[in-house]
Amino acid sequence: MWVLCAAGVAAGMAFALPRLARHVPWSVEQWLARIVGTAPPGALCKGRGHLASIAAFDKLVQRIYPLSADDKTLPITIDVVAGSTINAVATLGGHVYVFEGLIKQAGSPEELAGVLAHEIEHVRNRHIVQGLAVNLLTLEALQVVLPGEGRFDAQIARLLLSMQFSRQQEGEADEKGLERLRSAQVDGGGFAQFFVRAQELPSPPAILSSHPPNESRKALAMRFRGYTMSPVLDSVEWKALGAICR
Repeated sequence: MWVLCAAGVAAGMAFALPRLARHVPWSVEQWLARIVGTAPPGALCKGRGHLASIAAFDKLVQRIYPLSADDKTLPITIDVVAGSTINAVATLGGHVYVFEGLIKQAGSPEELAGVLAHEIEHVRNRHIVQGLAVNLLTLEALQVVLPGEGRFDAQIARLLLSMQFSRQQEGEADEKGLERLRSAQVDGGGFAQFFVRAQELPSPPAILSSHPPNESRKALAMRFRGYTMSPVLDSVEWKALGAICR
């Protein structure tokens, strides 16, 4: 009886927590971010690169965020991290980090804009705080936070940076990200193309983990065709952006 009750309570919490977490005040999430930290290992490139590189990156970001007054209710910062890792991560408190390796892997500004739009929607749909709430219920997470000895902050930060979203959350970020690209008049085809090419690499990067199949992504992107589009950057600006970590 007790086992059944415990299982029922656990199942109820696992079902309810993500929905409750979505309503955590933004100020609380930002407070948590300040406590545990969010930056991945590696030097931040933005601010140390050539002025033309920084200007190109800012121009690309500003094309897709903010787009409306509603965007400003969840302020987001996007920074570049040095290194060959092909990944981008959204973390607590509206912080998005894109690795230099992903910028170099991207074949166009539209591909990079598509990945960033996806990560922005993880933040806007509160997927990070939802994932944190669920992961803290797992035995592995409890083993992380219980030992103490000053490890709490570092271990939770590592959990955030390695967190994998559910297929449902990834699908939501895909669709909302494509809606964002359409609103910004950015070609959504680049979004699907990036993941297709990444899948063909000898060692598929971590950014593909738990993501929807590429065929599903291509089919979704096709639903968002047929709107007015304009280039995000010209060729000179795109080349300059690629040197942002130099």
